Amino acid sequence: MRTFLITLALCQLALSCTLCHFRTPPRPRPLDQYKLPKLGGKNLDLEKMPKFCNASKELPVMDSCKKQFEKIFCSADRWTDTFGGCQSIANKSLSEQEQCSKCAYQKANNGWVLKWFDSLGKPAAGITDGNYYWLGDYELCAALASDGSFDGQYCRIEMEVPDAGVESGCPQTDPLSIILGVCFPSACSVADLTTVSSIYLPYNLKVECESQNRWSFVTVLLLIILMVWIVPQAVATFQTSSNDSILSCFSIPDNAKRTFSTRRESPNLHVVHGLEFLLFFTIVSGMVYNFMLPYIENVAFAFEGVSSFPMHIVNNYSYQIDGLLALSAFYTTYLLFGNILTLRSAFDYILMRLFRFWPAYIVCVLFMYVIFPGVSSGPMWIHTDTVNRCGSGWWKNILFINNWFNVTDTCVDIGYVISMEAQYYAILIFVIFLSSKYPLLTQLFAYTVFGSSIIFSFVRAYSQELPPAPMLTLEPVPLTKVYAVFDQLLLSLFARSSNYCLGFIFGIGCATASDELRESGLSYCMHKLLAIICIAFAVVPFVGAFPYSAYAWVSNFEIMNASYAALHRPMWSFALLSFVYLCHHGAFKWLNALLEWRVFAPLSKVTWIALVVAEPIILYFFSSLNKPAYATHWSTMYTAISTALLAYFVAMFLDIFVTRPIRYLIYPEQKHRYAQAHTQDQAAQ
Repeated sequence: MRTFLITLALCQLALSCTLCHFRTPPRPRPLDQYKLPKLGGKNLDLEKMPKFCNASKELPVMDSCKKQFEKIFCSADRWTDTFGGCQSIANKSLSEQEQCSKCAYQKANNGWVLKWFDSLGKPAAGITDGNYYWLGDYELCAALASDGSFDGQYCRIEMEVPDAGVESGCPQTDPLSIILGVCFPSACSVADLTTVSSIYLPYNLKVECESQNRWSFVTVLLLIILMVWIVPQAVATFQTSSNDSILSCFSIPDNAKRTFSTRRESPNLHVVHGLEFLLFFTIVSGMVYNFMLPYIENVAFAFEGVSSFPMHIVNNYSYQIDGLLALSAFYTTYLLFGNILTLRSAFDYILMRLFRFWPAYIVCVLFMYVIFPGVSSGPMWIHTDTVNRCGSGWWKNILFINNWFNVTDTCVDIGYVISMEAQYYAILIFVIFLSSKYPLLTQLFAYTVFGSSIIFSFVRAYSQELPPAPMLTLEPVPLTKVYAVFDQLLLSLFARSSNYCLGFIFGIGCATASDELRESGLSYCMHKLLAIICIAFAVVPFVGAFPYSAYAWVSNFEIMNASYAALHRPMWSFALLSFVYLCHHGAFKWLNALLEWRVFAPLSKVTWIALVVAEPIILYFFSSLNKPAYATHWSTMYTAISTALLAYFVAMFLDIFVTRPIRYLIYPEQKHRYAQAHTQDQAAQ
């Protein structure tokens, strides 16, 4: 009974777009602020330079690469030569009609080069609004390869155009990053293409090419394993078997009934499920707002929203994660307080938690590492950073230790919070075990860690002059400061432990509350005071950082910024937990009734995995397009709603086909819980 309820508590993992702030594009600025010399300088003087064909033969690249460049530029020379009467093939022994025929053939045979030039990226409209994507025509490049005219690969050149000069009072000096799409020869390596690009583009640049072998052997092997895994589930679905057999663990209808079941075995604290859903949608909205920045053509939309208070809700949203951490600790403590009497039982709960989400998490990490890079293609579908990070950090995610390394050393952006929550949970279980023997000491320990965590965060934020939270600001924040915020505060196990401590304290308070106190509601004066504090503490995280982001409160406000950095997360957690505590004690009955709606129960079971899969879903929405999206408030909301619905669908799919079969194989007695609950409901009716 109780272990099933733990599932609902443990499905509140706090996740977020951890690395989004490192991919934020530059702020839109007027073109006259940039150094825009003539393309290529002296190397691309069309009046003095030799024929394209001759120039291509001098390129410092490999022979195979050079031959393909020769094909492009020699064909260009031959095609342009046809406008002058095909002087290169002039033969006086041929009749005028024969010369004209050969010239026509030469023009037709080299006409493909027009498509090649047309496929190249060109300056687009909306540059001053942030449209820095000059992607060209991806389809033309693919068509040239499919019809055999030119064996090309689509690549992007990221050019850093420096400032011509910074106006007085404007500290923004980051270069303008322009993405230029080019259909390069497939035989050329990235190093060769970087060399060629550097000859004609006088900027710092980086070349990224679409992978030619998007489906590796490991990818195919993983897909085969997944197909084999489906076989016993299909057999169990169409073949009846006893409920105690191993085959019954794979029954899709039975597992689906358990996943979608709205039956609740605990009579109290269902308000937590509704709060989980609200926080989940808020986090997904913030993820969409931050994920989309590198994939939209009107970047100014996001930066103009910095001064808008309604947009500040999705701009500064990272503290919502701490609310979920606090709810997870609270519900776990409430369910297990007084029930973990031995170390053996403590280890059992940790292992049970592990096997309830680890299989699905492994599938998500391996999907991002092996399969995701090849599920689509296009000019926006070049995820070099994701592939590189997954290649070196996937095992750290699976072992829940990636928060011990550098902030960018992770496979999925949200992996750090997963590891932190797993470590918090293991510590919490042992603290709950000790609370049965030393209740006062464990609570004193929680209060001490809570206060020390806040002081520790304040000292770090103040001494290093860190921003109060990761968010877009009116003036750009140095990237070193953004890295420091994550490394020193957000990914520090001790700095964010205050939320788990609050969850433990409130969990004991609800678990030990008397029946008389639970029925008092707001008639009890202390509950009225707690309600006022709850409202005040909920408002501060929303408004406290708005002056910093919208009015550039940087200098002369170090104490205020450090105070917000240290206090706004535990304040938000305290507000949520106070609300749950008051609902549990008879207050806010109409809100409690709304948030206790049964539909939130099955969603709560898969909230954590839904947040995990939300990242690739958002990435797919934006990067699978063949041109940047145009963001509006409505499109952002539509994308958030679509992501939330699809994330829950995928999460339930994984729960039915991956998590539950493995869990029932290891813990076969849990298969009977659904049947027991169904029997109890029938008896009650």
